[in-house]
Amino acid sequence: MIKRCIVLLLTTAFFLSGCSGTVAQPKVTHNPTGISGALHHDAQLAYAKAHVLWKNGVCENPAKAAGLLREALRIEPKYGEAWLRRGRLLIQFEEYEAAVEDLDKAVRYYPQSDSYAYRGYAEFGLGNYMGAKKNYERALELDSKSGTAWNFLGELLLAQLKIDEGCDALEEGSALGYGEPYDAAIERGVCVP
Repeated sequence: MIKRCIVLLLTTAFFLSGCSGTVAQPKVTHNPTGISGALHHDAQLAYAKAHVLWKNGVCENPAKAAGLLREALRIEPKYGEAWLRRGRLLIQFEEYEAAVEDLDKAVRYYPQSDSYAYRGYAEFGLGNYMGAKKNYERALELDSKSGTAWNFLGELLLAQLKIDEGCDALEEGSALGYGEPYDAAIERGVCVP
């Protein structure tokens, strides 16, 4: 009898405490702009509007993106992701010196793999192969699964006529889901699958 009372009391306590086996789900809020609140709202909104202008790695409306990124950086001068995005835009137009300046700031304020990879790409565009390689290696230290960094490294190694190493790097980038450079190298007869 005492055992039954204890079981009944524990069962009642269990249900009353909210542990009835159903788990309360957290309320999820919808955030269509991707704004985190970590930076000034208007800067993040301008960046988000610029970000969506990229399709398959290419900005489809460079003038609009440049204006939006300029606005984001005016409001938040330490907005590393905006510096990275603007550096990428400058690379698209082969403005490598200006890109390196922006990507230096991206590395300072947003020291992620992509910041180093794209700074390396801008250095490569300037013919600074040592600087490019150093940036690619740092990008891969931060994220060994960065297909972008592997592909950029592969292109650098091919330019240095290190064909086997370059093809290996491109193959690694391809295995990570970024297959176009490797496929193009195979098509050109540079790499053999």
